[in-house]
Amino acid sequence: MSPEPEFAQKYTTAERFRTLIVGITLGALIIVLGKLYVFPWLAEFAVSAPCHKLFGIDGVSIFWYGIFVGIPASISVLVATLLGWRGYKIIRDDQFPPAGERVYRPTRIRRGKAARLIAYAHLTAFLPLLVLSIWGNYQAQEMITNIPDKAKLCTTTMSSKNK
Repeated sequence: MSPEPEFAQKYTTAERFRTLIVGITLGALIIVLGKLYVFPWLAEFAVSAPCHKLFGIDGVSIFWYGIFVGIPASISVLVATLLGWRGYKIIRDDQFPPAGERVYRPTRIRRGKAARLIAYAHLTAFLPLLVLSIWGNYQAQEMITNIPDKAKLCTTTMSSKNK
């Protein structure tokens, strides 16, 4: 006769509700700040990027490398940090979910090979974003070589702003 499956400890209803409220509030705040400040600034910078330099680097380079390399690389570091730590704990405890971690729904504890496979998935989750960042490097190089004449673009942009 096989033993009954072991389940991880669940969050209480109050804790789940609090997590939901905090998540919705933070998500709404990020969306509002993005729409009010980040995206308008980014649109303005994109138009005038050829006319700017930052630390001796051309604004167009900063723009394209930021979009194609910086964003995926930053998210890759975030994913590697968060999921990598969880993957390490899964390997250390040889169980999924890790010992002491609470869950939102009934989750059977997996041990052995199944747990290690889940841990390896956590540890390698950042790789697609890293590959996207490497690919973005080549795309940014190509975009920079295809920009129009900088001097001509800056004079028309600045003259249209002064009107």
